[in-house]
Amino acid sequence: MLNRQIISKFFAFAVGLFCVYTAYEYNESSNKIIKGNIFGTTWSVTSNEYIADFHKNKIIDILNSIDYLASNYKQDSEVAILNTKPLNEEISISKELSKLINIATNINKNTNGLYDITLGKVSASRGFSPDFNNQIVIKNTDLIKKYEINNNKIIKYEDFWFDLSSIAKGYAVDEVHKYLVENGFNNFLIDIGGEIIINGQNKNKPWLVGIQDPNSIDNKFITTISNKNIPYMAIATSGEYRNFNFIEGSIVTHTINPSTNKSIEVDHESVTIISLNSATNADAYATALNVMGHIEGLKYADDNGIAVMFIVPNNNKLELIKSKKWYDLKV
Repeated sequence: MLNRQIISKFFAFAVGLFCVYTAYEYNESSNKIIKGNIFGTTWSVTSNEYIADFHKNKIIDILNSIDYLASNYKQDSEVAILNTKPLNEEISISKELSKLINIATNINKNTNGLYDITLGKVSASRGFSPDFNNQIVIKNTDLIKKYEINNNKIIKYEDFWFDLSSIAKGYAVDEVHKYLVENGFNNFLIDIGGEIIINGQNKNKPWLVGIQDPNSIDNKFITTISNKNIPYMAIATSGEYRNFNFIEGSIVTHTINPSTNKSIEVDHESVTIISLNSATNADAYATALNVMGHIEGLKYADDNGIAVMFIVPNNNKLELIKSKKWYDLKV
């Protein structure tokens, strides 16, 4: 199990890099960069405005706080402790954890259950998060409501584990963005493991973000995104081709279909979401549309005004399929 967890974290780290690697050199020139490690991946803030060590330390505090809020890899994180609590009892949780679970709950409802943060045991059983030496028993029940949350109180009705890995990095990007804006910064690019916010301009030019060609072994990009006249943009990408494990000789990918508790059967290589208001939502919806697949996902995006791009194999080539909202943004 440990070896699978290490491999999984390595691939999670790798897939976190692919969204911005092409932009690094373009955005780096004469800019100030602060960076570090968090959530098993890397984080950075690039800006043409000087970011003092005081602000860097505050950003590190924000990231560490969220790590101890939502990490699957820390046995003493708030969500890990919540996962050990008894059923059918009211449990007090922090305002921040309540906020994250409420956002995820709303997206679960909006996607007819195809986005689900209650699959932690399934994920752990496949080596994508630790089991902390617990015996994992996964039960399929007929319960319509697995939990109830209200005013920072939660009741669990089913013996599941929360898994916030599909939303926590986006939330962290939002919190760092909020801090920077509140402290007078206007032009910057935040990247946490491939979840991104671009704000303002890069020396009077748009920021540039590259999306990797999934068929490339040397990290060539297939397309780029720039914010041009858009002052704020959040970008999130989900994909299976780098984040997988081998179980009994078979490849098992990290995204799980909530209706089957099995790895999704993908008809695409990756899905990228652009949001003009929330990296948290972009992160979660990237996972949801990854589960849907490009046909159902594109229809859902068009019906709900979501900017999405699927990279889809087509006759040994890769095709970029974009929603109406994506074209409207002219990125």
